[in-house]
Amino acid sequence: MLRPRLTLLLSIAGGLFWGMGCASYAPLPSERVARVPAGHYQVTISESHAAGQRYNAVLFGTETATVILDAPTVERGPGANPEDYEAAMRSGFVVYEIRGIAGTVQAYLMVPPHARVRVWDQPGKRGGLVVTVSDVSIVPESGGGGGM
Repeated sequence: MLRPRLTLLLSIAGGLFWGMGCASYAPLPSERVARVPAGHYQVTISESHAAGQRYNAVLFGTETATVILDAPTVERGPGANPEDYEAAMRSGFVVYEIRGIAGTVQAYLMVPPHARVRVWDQPGKRGGLVVTVSDVSIVPESGGGGGM
């Protein structure tokens, strides 16, 4: 009789600890927009080694935001215009508007069209929002060749 109750209590406690661990990163929606509005931003880039593309991702942070691009990056500093980076992206790039929990715009993210973007909030941790970009190195392949 005592053993089933102990098992039930341990199951509940384990579920609570698991739930608290998952809550440490709360996913936030990101929305595609037509372009990065004109202005000056704090720019962080993730460089590309693929031919025909200089960047995997370009993050344009607002002056008051703390947004981290979860990739090897280079800080370009303040004062950059979005138009300066559009030419270096592969044609067809897309722009995401990154909003914080309160709904205010924190940043804009420019990525290749096939990239997957996820935005996470880190409650209780210094650093604000984390933006994860994946599948940036996927390049469309040519049609298959025939054999003899």
